[in-house]
Amino acid sequence: MAEVIGPILDVIKLIGRKASKYLKFQRKFTEYVDDFNQAQADLRAKEADFQQQLKDEHHFGKMPKQAVERWFEKVEQKLGHAQHVEDKISKGKYLFRSCLGKLVDEATQAMKEVHAEGIFSGGLVVNDPSTVAVNLPTPEVVGAIDVREEIYQYLMGDAVGLIGVWGMGGIGKTTIMKDVHNRLLKASKFRKLIWVTVSQDFDIRRLQNNIASQLERNLSDDEDTIVRAGKLSEMLRGQMRYVLILDDVWRSFSLEDVGILEPTTNNGCKLVLTTRSERVVQSMGFKKVKVPCFSMEEAMNLFLSKVGQDMLPNPTLESLMKLAVRECDGLPLAVVTLAGCMRGKSDPRMWENAIDELRGYIRNIHDMEDKVYGCLKFSYDRLQRIDQDCLLYCALYPEDHGIYKDEITEKWMEEGLIDEMGSRKAMEGSSHSILQKLEENCLLERVQDRPCIKMHDLVRDMALHITRKRFLVKAGMQLEELPNEEDWGEDLEKVSLMHNRISTIPQMMKCPKFPKLTTLLLSRNALKEIPESVFEHFPNLKILDLSDNSRLESLPNSISFLEKLTVLLLRGCWCLKRLPCLSKLQALKKLDLGSSGIREIPQGLEILVNLRYLNLEHTAHLAWIPTGTLSKLCRLQYLAIHLKLRSPEELRELNKLEVFDGWFHNVGDLNTFASKRKTLYKFSILVCYQVTSFRPTTYSNLVRFEGVTFEFGDEIILPYGIQQLSLVRCWGVRSINDIGLRNATDLKECELGACSELESVISSQCEQLQTLESLYLSGLENLKVIVEVGAGESSVGIFSSLKEISLSDCGKIKKLFSADWVLSNLEEIRVMNCCKLEEIITESEKKISGSNNDTIKFPFPKLRVLALASLVQLQRICSENGVMVCDSLERIIIRDCPKLKRIPLYLPQLEIDDGELSPPNSLQIILVDPIDWWEAVEWEHPNFNIKNVVRPLLRVW
Repeated sequence: MAEVIGPILDVIKLIGRKASKYLKFQRKFTEYVDDFNQAQADLRAKEADFQQQLKDEHHFGKMPKQAVERWFEKVEQKLGHAQHVEDKISKGKYLFRSCLGKLVDEATQAMKEVHAEGIFSGGLVVNDPSTVAVNLPTPEVVGAIDVREEIYQYLMGDAVGLIGVWGMGGIGKTTIMKDVHNRLLKASKFRKLIWVTVSQDFDIRRLQNNIASQLERNLSDDEDTIVRAGKLSEMLRGQMRYVLILDDVWRSFSLEDVGILEPTTNNGCKLVLTTRSERVVQSMGFKKVKVPCFSMEEAMNLFLSKVGQDMLPNPTLESLMKLAVRECDGLPLAVVTLAGCMRGKSDPRMWENAIDELRGYIRNIHDMEDKVYGCLKFSYDRLQRIDQDCLLYCALYPEDHGIYKDEITEKWMEEGLIDEMGSRKAMEGSSHSILQKLEENCLLERVQDRPCIKMHDLVRDMALHITRKRFLVKAGMQLEELPNEEDWGEDLEKVSLMHNRISTIPQMMKCPKFPKLTTLLLSRNALKEIPESVFEHFPNLKILDLSDNSRLESLPNSISFLEKLTVLLLRGCWCLKRLPCLSKLQALKKLDLGSSGIREIPQGLEILVNLRYLNLEHTAHLAWIPTGTLSKLCRLQYLAIHLKLRSPEELRELNKLEVFDGWFHNVGDLNTFASKRKTLYKFSILVCYQVTSFRPTTYSNLVRFEGVTFEFGDEIILPYGIQQLSLVRCWGVRSINDIGLRNATDLKECELGACSELESVISSQCEQLQTLESLYLSGLENLKVIVEVGAGESSVGIFSSLKEISLSDCGKIKKLFSADWVLSNLEEIRVMNCCKLEEIITESEKKISGSNNDTIKFPFPKLRVLALASLVQLQRICSENGVMVCDSLERIIIRDCPKLKRIPLYLPQLEIDDGELSPPNSLQIILVDPIDWWEAVEWEHPNFNIKNVVRPLLRVW
């Protein structure tokens, strides 16, 4: 019965399909069977030949290649399937030759593919691992699975020949490479594995000798280094297919000078180095592989493998172990060393003591300082003095605190660690260069997905140990009062009590004066007031940070006598209404009153002629600045001021100004400020008649016009280097050409909102938009086109850099893009609530009338998001014979587009999983509404039903 029903079901499956695909199998069935028999015979013959060849080549010291073994496995699999097909032919199970012919053809092609794969250059065997190298002694490797696998795959593949493994000292780079080395012995791909430890004091001739020794050869000490390099190259060339591992490299060098061959696909060689410095890897052109710290789970597994599992039954001990391991913060060498010295100790009091010592500045646990502190200290000692000082400063922050990069570089400048260089921009560049160097040397860690750095606990402990007599650091320790008297030493230079809960400072501090103390950090505490006598103890104080003490209501008058004070930070002191007279603080270079509650400018501000930095942003209670105050601060480089200036002209006197964040009352004031000013490199400027809730940032190079009426013929001068332009609720503008973009040579972002007279964004004659990356259009009730193209004009390259476009609530626009535009960088398209929009990509009438039925492809290789919502008149995304080719699409959102009948998206990156088509890896979700629309819409794709393929990703709004 089954033999009858089966063919009938097959017939039913054919209904609705294109029968022409199967007619060829029906007509030429005999030819397909003959081809099948020949392919089967050819594959069996090749298998027999290789079996004999392998028998001849496989002797002592040799073993079959893995590829050969895999090929034999494939052969057996395909021949077994061929036997199954033969059985179906002989039994006549299929009533229709068309179905059986297709099955025969598929089996034939599969056997031909395996036959073609049977090409093995250099024979079928490789050297036995025992003759390649010896296993390197290494403990059982715990953790770092992903890194080990990444390195191994690079070595086994052909794409990468130079691999640089980098990470901080003690992270486990050497252990990882030993494990990979020993794994390579089993892979049998390479004829020789060479391991050389490069000494800290790098020497080319010593390195040459060590490599030659591994090859059981010698180089003459009497010969020139260049001659030795040539001979070493010949030695290595004779090896072929080797891996050279250089462990513990401290600085970059020329491979050619040593005599090391450049790996190529032809010679099959690989070169790996381990180093603490990312810069070494980068400068030598190696593929970077960073070794991260262990997770808590990995660190605990490593710890237990060393300390002994027999100590676990005690719950108290287990919790103490976790506390101890957590202090090591994922550094394998620290974990291993701690486990070694605590092995066999089952007394909880001993563990508590060990934890206390780990948390202290000096580690007295046996071998801890030698193995962990030592390697970190060595990295530190190799830094220049300025780099050392910058690193040590980071220890003033709380443990595990993510420090914003811009914040720490600013702090270094405040401290005077960065040399005066004539401009703030140059000093910032120097600061970031030092920061990068510290990151590359693994003394500071990058925080993933945030512009922050973090100090590893062990690095911080090292820094605190180095500065133990100079720094008092109790940051982030939840203190409610000042540290005890015995913690204060006369030699203190810096005190950090930031991020605590200190609410009061005693009227009479028992401690003596601290003549060396220059930095006092009390930010993010709960101070309400500061006694008059406090600053008498710090006569040479230079930096005072009281930021974010939101309850602080006043400062003592004694602060006026800190004549050496250069930095006073009061940002976020909301309750602080007034400051004492500042006239005696002639050394002051930086005053930050941002987001404070001050109601008037401090007395004496106008005579602080050394002031470089003044922040008055978000000072809502400060109504005005006396005329003439700012013009006297002629050395200002940074000015943030969010209030109306009575006389904007005085800003023209600030010739050294480089960073500006402020508000102008009208276009004329902007022109006065911006004319001939080329020193600005960071700015956020708001032009608005009245106070607004908008809060610009000083890092966006933004000019925003809000509620401005532009008169015909008005000249508008934009600052040089503008990157963001925003017009919100403005009148008198038909396109942004009307305001002029003369200085906007690097415009990245444009926002146009609620400008009722705007009819187009730009004319095609404007070249400034070729750098534009983001375009946001909303509430433009008269917008008809994006680009107004005149007769004989072209708009082809106008948006060649565009990455994102958002269009919403624009009631007159009918077409979005022109088919002529080059949009190869576009990543996001978001369109919603445009009641007359009919088409996304439109072609000229001339092209439509002259086109044939050939498919027109519109390439969008980087498009990640396509979102179309509430577009009641949208009829098509592009022309009927057009498709958008999207290689990187992640999200498709289409809702409330009732007239859209076709989805013209071509997804070339479809995956094949176990013979079944699946959506591209990049595609995450398809969000639609209503579901009836989805069921009816057409989505054509070559050779298969794309809607069925992507259905697992479908979600209803």
